[in-house]
Amino acid sequence: MPQGGQATDKPAALRASHLLTEFTDVGLNVLAELATPRNVGRGVFAFRAGDASDALAFIVKGTLQLVPREGGSPLGEVGPGDTVGGMSLLVEGEHVLSALAATDVELLQITRPVFEGMKKTHPRTALKLTLALAQDLAERLRDAKAPLQEFLVWQIGKKQAESR
Repeated sequence: MPQGGQATDKPAALRASHLLTEFTDVGLNVLAELATPRNVGRGVFAFRAGDASDALAFIVKGTLQLVPREGGSPLGEVGPGDTVGGMSLLVEGEHVLSALAATDVELLQITRPVFEGMKKTHPRTALKLTLALAQDLAERLRDAKAPLQEFLVWQIGKKQAESR
């Protein structure tokens, strides 16, 4: 339960998420019913790079700093309305960045097992969430196009130099 003893209005918190802008109230209520609250205290890692990624987390309150595996300066911050771990519902894998709570953070999480169950009990909501995650990934890839191109050119040049 959040600080102060007040329960979070889960549907309202999910409505604020950029990922769920196309969801109806019915879909939001289904997700709210299945989402599990999690609090992360300031200075604590919500997850670390290399940990298994097994839940989509909606940030309700607070700020997470995204930190490289090796540590160092944060690469960015995410806050209310943002999500982390979305790919974990689509494919098994690990976190590539760590998420450190810059403030006290309140999350709503949907784990992979819950999502798998949702496919059977609420297939439309599961499909809509899958499509929203795919669209989010496509937008992120489009935004990363230039850095990815630079990386690929560097990798190709490196491999060509090694083969000489």
